[in-house]
Amino acid sequence: MVDLIMDPYMEDAIMDPHLAELLADDTTLPMFGYFYGGGALEMDSYLRAIGALPPLAQPPESPRTPDAYGGGVLLLPEYGDHPVPPEETKPVPVGVDHPVQRKETIEGEADQPVVTKNSTTRPQLCEPYDDDVDATLRAMEKNPEERPSPYFLEMTQGGQMTVEVRASIISFMDGFSRWYKLAAGTVHRAAYYLDRYLSVTPESNDYLQLRLVGATAVFLAAKYEDQYTLRKLNASKVAAYCGYTTDAKNKMVLCMENEILTALDYNLSGPTAYTFQDQRVKRAAHILAGASLYYYGFHRYLPSVVAASAIFLARLHILAQPWSKDLAELTGYKAIELMGCVCDMYSVMPNPCFALFQEYFFEDL
Repeated sequence: MVDLIMDPYMEDAIMDPHLAELLADDTTLPMFGYFYGGGALEMDSYLRAIGALPPLAQPPESPRTPDAYGGGVLLLPEYGDHPVPPEETKPVPVGVDHPVQRKETIEGEADQPVVTKNSTTRPQLCEPYDDDVDATLRAMEKNPEERPSPYFLEMTQGGQMTVEVRASIISFMDGFSRWYKLAAGTVHRAAYYLDRYLSVTPESNDYLQLRLVGATAVFLAAKYEDQYTLRKLNASKVAAYCGYTTDAKNKMVLCMENEILTALDYNLSGPTAYTFQDQRVKRAAHILAGASLYYYGFHRYLPSVVAASAIFLARLHILAQPWSKDLAELTGYKAIELMGCVCDMYSVMPNPCFALFQEYFFEDL
C-alpha cells in the first residue's frame, strides 16, 4: 500500500496495488484538486469506475426518467428552433368518412362565415377598414373640446376683429403655405388651429401680431401634416415672412407656438374638411371647401358636413348630377341634411354656372 494524503472525498477509499502504481506515475492521471477542472468530484467518479468505491445507488423511477418517455431515450433540453410535434390525430366520428373541417369565422362574429373574394356580395364603395376610420373621425369632430366656438368673433374677440380681418389672415396663411410648398391640407388644419385659438384668446387689431399668429398656426399644421417640414421651414423663416427682423424673432415664434399649443390643450389631431375629402373626391371639391375657409360662419358646421357639401356642389358643377343614394351611404349624409351648408356655400361661389333647385335635396330619399 502507498501512503497517500486523501481529501475528504477519498477518506473511505481502499487503495489496491494497481491504484497505487497508477498514482505513483504523475503522467498517468491529470492533476486533481479543488480548483482544477472538476476537482475531487472527478476523482470520485474515477475511483468508482475502477471499483475502488462502491457504485452509487440508482434513484427510483420518476416521471422524468428515460422510461417515462418510451424507448429509453432521455429528452434533454435544446437551444434554438424546436421541431413542431405532429398534431394528435383525433378519431373520426361514427358515420363520417372524413374529419369535420372547422368553420372559419371572424373574431367577434362566431356565427358569421368569412366572406372571401369569390363571394357574391354587393361590392363595397370603399375599403373595409374605411368604415372604422370614418367612424373614428366622426366621433372626433363632434368633441366639443376640439371645436371652435360658434361665435368667437362676437364673444371672445368682443367684436374688435371683423370678418374681413379674419379673411385677410386666412389669405396670408394660404400664401405662406404656397410660398414654401407645404403639404396638402396644411391650410385647412392651420385655419382650424386659428379658429380654436381665437375662441379662447382675445387678440388685438395689431396686424403684425395677427400675422404672427397665422404663420405660427401654419408652421404647427405643416409639422403635423409632414414630418419633413423642418427641412424647408424653421422659426427664423416664419418670423421673417411675418416681417420681424429683430434678433429675438426666433423666440417670438417659439413663444407664440407655445401659446397656441396651450390654447389647444395640445389636441392637434382633430379632422378637417380636407381630411374627409382627401379619401374620395377630386380637385373641384377641394377648391370649394378651401374657399369656405375665408368666410366666417362655416366653422359652425362639422368638417364632414362641409366636405360633403363641397362634393354635392362639385358634382353639379362638373357632372350636372345631384346627390345619390350611394353618396349618401358613403358620406353618411342625406341631401336634405346638407341643405343649409350647401346653400351657404353656393351663395359665396363667384358666378356659379349651374342653378341650385330645391328638388335636388329630395332625390335620394
